[in-house]
Amino acid sequence: MRVPESIFRKIKRLPGVLWALVALIVFFGISGKGFFTAYNLINICKQGSILVIVSMGTTLAILTAGIDLSTGSVLTLSGVTVGLLIHSGSPISVAILAGLGVGALCGLINGYLIAHLKFHHFIATFGMMGIAQGIALAVTQGAVVPGFDAAFRKLGDGTIFGLPVPVVVALLVVVATSIALYRTRWGAHVYAVGGSEQVAAWSGINTRRVKLAVYVLSGLFAAIAGVVLTARMNSASPIAGAGYEFDAIAAVIIGGTPFEGGRGGIVGTVIGAAVISTLKNGLNIIGLPTPWQITIIGFMITVAIVLDVLYQMRKDRVAS
Repeated sequence: MRVPESIFRKIKRLPGVLWALVALIVFFGISGKGFFTAYNLINICKQGSILVIVSMGTTLAILTAGIDLSTGSVLTLSGVTVGLLIHSGSPISVAILAGLGVGALCGLINGYLIAHLKFHHFIATFGMMGIAQGIALAVTQGAVVPGFDAAFRKLGDGTIFGLPVPVVVALLVVVATSIALYRTRWGAHVYAVGGSEQVAAWSGINTRRVKLAVYVLSGLFAAIAGVVLTARMNSASPIAGAGYEFDAIAAVIIGGTPFEGGRGGIVGTVIGAAVISTLKNGLNIIGLPTPWQITIIGFMITVAIVLDVLYQMRKDRVAS
């Protein structure tokens, strides 16, 4: 039976990062004992869901040619806020809303500094990273806030229609972000600001408002991830979010959204997050130490950036 030529054309158009994900799954399925067990695959989905949620905000920031280095610390602070409030006797709903409010507030401060006071996005979010992490350590005195009610833990280990709750939350965040980015005028403005902020301003776009909203959403998504992670771990750790900002940036860049902004999007980020989550899980299974895991992920980011630069150089040559 002959395979239609159109199928080959469709396969060729698949993004390279998707092939990388397939290769990783095959490699770890062969070399990692227990990789293909139901328990491990569900664990990858749960952990990957948290990274996907954080990465949605990072994607928005990078699309505007910015960056948010504070997502890991904001995740931590939001989770700690929820944990402390629940332990103090506050209703779960109130604690969750407070945690989300903390994340949105951190994003609002980042956005105001960047959009209105013209702080460089690296400096503003790097400062927030330290502030949020410091507050989390101070209010917990460096100790873990342990143990929560079963009702709250369902956010981390429960299921909805057979799907883990973290996966459902991640899907909702991805769908909401996709609608905002691809179905609204605001989404078009995000791409315009990333393409050229000056040109976007000349065309009548309120670039300050766009960037402010982007960083508020980034903080909010980090907070959502913090709530889910706290429920999943059944504890609020003052260092729970350490490294998430790095993994989120890696997922976005590997997924095809370059640092200069203006192009890329959600699907690539989701696949990039799947690559990072699968890679870290597989490397853990085969027993590779954490420092080497960080090295490999850093190498993948470098390769992704180099390939993107080469692609743009080739595209420019063809255009000229």
